[in-house]
Amino acid sequence: MRIYEVDATRLDAYIDLLEEAADWLWARGIYQWRPGEHRAARAKLLAQLQAGCLILAEKHGRLAGGCLLTSLAPPYWPDPRPPACYLSGLVVARWTAGQDLGTQILDGAVEATRQRGRTRLRLDCWDGNTFLKTYYRQRGFTDMGRVQEEDWWVRLFERNVSTSRSP
Repeated sequence: MRIYEVDATRLDAYIDLLEEAADWLWARGIYQWRPGEHRAARAKLLAQLQAGCLILAEKHGRLAGGCLLTSLAPPYWPDPRPPACYLSGLVVARWTAGQDLGTQILDGAVEATRQRGRTRLRLDCWDGNTFLKTYYRQRGFTDMGRVQEEDWWVRLFERNVSTSRSP
């Protein structure tokens, strides 16, 4: 498994992976991401990426997962201090499901956050996704409550990365 940071050169491949995941989720009644929303938001993703990086995972030479890491706080975070990195779009390819790849990508994001001199790694997920909320708590993230984003609720999570290691 290779986990690495990359610039915008791999953005479209990452978006393709997000869209595959969105289709899979919606087919199962999990409305975390709307199919087509990532392609439609390419310009927004590129702006976030220009203030951060993509963290990608490859296995056997194939894109297996990734996330976007940025210093730009989403508008719904109530307090953008202290300096933090914001993770979005954590995704793993279906062919890697059950191999704990998500945790390895999160570990890469923690290290990238530290290298950028930030003390917090923040993320959110759709509040209706019980699995993800449990997943993030089990990986050392603190539940910071929920806020409304447009017409849905999101759950905010934060992890101190100044001294913490993966649980």
